[in-house]
Amino acid sequence: RGALDVRATHINEEMKVAAVYAIADLVAEADLSSDYVIPAPFDPRVAPAVAAAVAKTAMETGVARLKVDPEQVAEKTRQLAVIGQD
Repeated sequence: RGALDVRATHINEEMKVAAVYAIADLVAEADLSSDYVIPAPFDPRVAPAVAAAVAKTAMETGVARLKVDPEQVAEKTRQLAVIGQD
């Protein structure tokens, strides 16, 4: 979603790494265990966090054609997820 919202020319390694870190950051260190390393795929926090991180990194690395607020990207992603549940 983040790459689409900034109209990225391509997906670069930095954007992929940003997505990975966004997912990892959703798990508090106190909650880490051998059974819980990453959140569930349908955890409602995942898509907005990844979208915002990818959009931000695309802008920082110069592959974004549009400048957007990463928080607005996250909010738009949350709204789309709600619509998708209907």
